[in-house]
Amino acid sequence: MNLCKDQQFSAAALIDGGVVAVPTEGVWGLSCRYDDLLAVQRILQIKARAPSKGLIVLVNEFDALASLFACDILETARDEAGRPSTWVIPVMEQCPRILTGGRDALAVRQVKMPYLRQLIRYTGPLVSTSANRSGRPAATHRWQVMLELGHDVDYVAKGRTQGFKKPSTIRDMQTGAVLRA
Repeated sequence: MNLCKDQQFSAAALIDGGVVAVPTEGVWGLSCRYDDLLAVQRILQIKARAPSKGLIVLVNEFDALASLFACDILETARDEAGRPSTWVIPVMEQCPRILTGGRDALAVRQVKMPYLRQLIRYTGPLVSTSANRSGRPAATHRWQVMLELGHDVDYVAKGRTQGFKKPSTIRDMQTGAVLRA
């Protein structure tokens, strides 16, 4: 798999259990492997984020987490056109509570951004949450991440967000209903 040098650094840090800041569709995010619960806990500490808020998991295909899901994936979600939505999906008991914030559902986004798709192809699904301390504005530029969190993460990727101004739409996987536009 051909990763650019920046993606190689990001992937190496993630595979080693690290926390990396990466550009996403609209803002910069903090990421780690979804199955590395120590790294997930570290993200919560870096952000000073309440564990009850839960986190988003980024995937290339919903099937990557199929063993956790307690419902079928809607074709609407699989074939979504345009900017991807974040889907709230009921999960089985074995889904780590740290990911769901103690709820019975997990927020999952099937990404289209080439940088993220290639990174996930190499590392597997990634936790994602905005790269900022809780209560502060989300970082939209790399320099903001470097100033606020550069010393707390293992790597800050290079690149830019896709420039979307609003957070992703949140939808219910069982009904397709929009929970947040």
